[in-house]
Amino acid sequence: MVLRSLSFATVLGRIHLAWTAEGICALRFAEGLDRDDAKDAPGWVMDAVRRLMTHLAGHPQAFDDIPLDVSGLTPFQRRVADVLWATRPGQTLSYGDVALLAGSPGAARAVGQAVKANPILILVPCHRVVAANGPGGWSAFGTPERKARLLELEQLTGG
Repeated sequence: MVLRSLSFATVLGRIHLAWTAEGICALRFAEGLDRDDAKDAPGWVMDAVRRLMTHLAGHPQAFDDIPLDVSGLTPFQRRVADVLWATRPGQTLSYGDVALLAGSPGAARAVGQAVKANPILILVPCHRVVAANGPGGWSAFGTPERKARLLELEQLTGG
């Protein structure tokens, strides 16, 4: 597995993206990180970068056709990701809801840990998971303001 990466600026901050031949394996906000392998990036990676920048600039995009390499996820993290991929843009679920849908009722804390460890932000939409009593924070390499903005962008899609 050859891992390559680049970083790029968006209106919500700098993003670091890494990929393998199978797909994107990491996407996170990463202030201060400046790595640019864009000159050698395949077209599908540059398309993903363009679509992410467009999305974050306020023009919602769909991402369901972007290849992902989720080989680094545990089986439980993969079940959580499957639940998140099945949610509509703008839809939110509580940690308990995700645990139930992932086949592990009562595992809300484990869902919280899976969401916190999510290596592929936005594309594995962990920002759609909220606390039972409100939006809550966002420890997955972001801020509550970024989480709110991502949900707001998804509402613009009519989701």
